[in-house]
Amino acid sequence: MKHFMPEVSVIIPAYNSSRYIAEALDSVFEQTFKDFEVIVVDDGSTDDTRRIIENYPHQIKYFYQENGGPAKARNLGIRKSEGKYIAFLDADDLWLASKLEKQVAEFEKNPELGMVITENCLFDDAGVYRDVVGKSNYLMHGDLVTNIFLKSGVVTPTVMVRRDVFGEIGLFEETLRIGEDDNMWIRIAFHYPVGFVDEPLAKIRDHQMRTMRVNQNYAVYTRASVEMLLNKYDRRLGDKIRKLVPRKFYQGNFGIGYRHFEQEEYAEARKAFREALKYDRWHLKAYAYILMTMVPKRIIRFLRTAKRKLLPGVGGPKWTR
Repeated sequence: MKHFMPEVSVIIPAYNSSRYIAEALDSVFEQTFKDFEVIVVDDGSTDDTRRIIENYPHQIKYFYQENGGPAKARNLGIRKSEGKYIAFLDADDLWLASKLEKQVAEFEKNPELGMVITENCLFDDAGVYRDVVGKSNYLMHGDLVTNIFLKSGVVTPTVMVRRDVFGEIGLFEETLRIGEDDNMWIRIAFHYPVGFVDEPLAKIRDHQMRTMRVNQNYAVYTRASVEMLLNKYDRRLGDKIRKLVPRKFYQGNFGIGYRHFEQEEYAEARKAFREALKYDRWHLKAYAYILMTMVPKRIIRFLRTAKRKLLPGVGGPKWTR
């Protein structure tokens, strides 16, 4: 019997994802493009993730591994996949129905592309709170490698990669539990042209566990990824980003401080803003926020409310992953 290879392999790492994974899978099987396989890699879940997948009404390739992090899970999925293109989805996020169709069309139009990304929206339990994040301006305008390194913002569920790219540049770095995705996108963007579909075809869920994971472990894994980018891969890539490293650490720590500030965790915010100033002590914005954390909460709330009414859409760092 002839074996038919799927055009696209959809890879979904899952760790204790029972609350959201059925909704994520529904968004895959509602795609207008139908020539795909779905691979779920259970990264050592202890909840009902496996039961939900086994009872799901569509065919899924399920693999279990001891908890090793998202990079290891995605790598296992890549190794088990058969598609010409690899699309990534996280178990708590969603796709719009035309996502795969439009990304495959972009690859067919430009076969030299290494990856294609899309715009995305942001949502939480109350619904969509940002329709677009503005990638055409902050990410795709200018040098893409520099922009990913400094601003992150590709967002893994928006990505589709040509399969043979991984054979050329390698798989995800499994020792990285945070930033393993940006590490990969930087390497791809350095070696290949990148396509962009300027439509919000992925919905990225904002919830507390995601924010906590980033805040608690940012420094360790960011330093490890930067060290790899400087010294492990193509020397020209290391030379390109070396001068950007202080700015990277300033922006990362400022972003953590801003998220703490938004959650009224002012002691943690001050700590992060002070850490940011180690990398750029002349940046007045961090000083301003440190002073703000010492103001009574009721005054801060009033000022934030007034700012949002007077300057809608203007604020701190974009929430991205």
